Amino acid sequence: MINSFTKPRLKGEILLSLRLASKNEVFLQSTQTIKWDNNMNSIRKAKELTVNAKTDEEKVSAIYRYIINNVKYDYDKKNSMSTDYIPSIEGTLKSSQGICYDYAALFAAMLRSVDVPTKLIMGYKNDINEYHAWNQVYLKDTKQWVTIDTTYDSIKAKGKSPYAMIKNVSDYSLLKQF
Repeated sequence: MINSFTKPRLKGEILLSLRLASKNEVFLQSTQTIKWDNNMNSIRKAKELTVNAKTDEEKVSAIYRYIINNVKYDYDKKNSMSTDYIPSIEGTLKSSQGICYDYAALFAAMLRSVDVPTKLIMGYKNDINEYHAWNQVYLKDTKQWVTIDTTYDSIKAKGKSPYAMIKNVSDYSLLKQF
């Protein structure tokens, strides 16, 4: 099936037509916000973590566990952010720390590199008072998008509180998606 998206022409604008084999294909690509390529250490790590995975859910779980157990929240970085900040996937992996935007970009890049469509979402979570970033992941086996918050779970995992990988979407308010 081919999807076609067209933007009507207005003065000074150009016609854009995009044909994709799947509407989720766009969430497998490298973008400015989620910039990755196969030569990156983070992408090699994703492939290593998922080498024996048979399903998308197994891939997601392996990368999720790696991130929540190895990346720490950087409270100092949060307080010194500029408004034009874009995450460095390799920087987050190397330093093993970041803010929610870093966690979500790293998770998205790693999953996209192993063919799991992933969105980076920005908005608000019901029990966090600040702007937040998390992910939505498409599971082909169940044909559904699920909400996963590696930042939230990384902090909870450190405190050994019980948590579930897949979150209740109603706890989140989406403002932007990449």
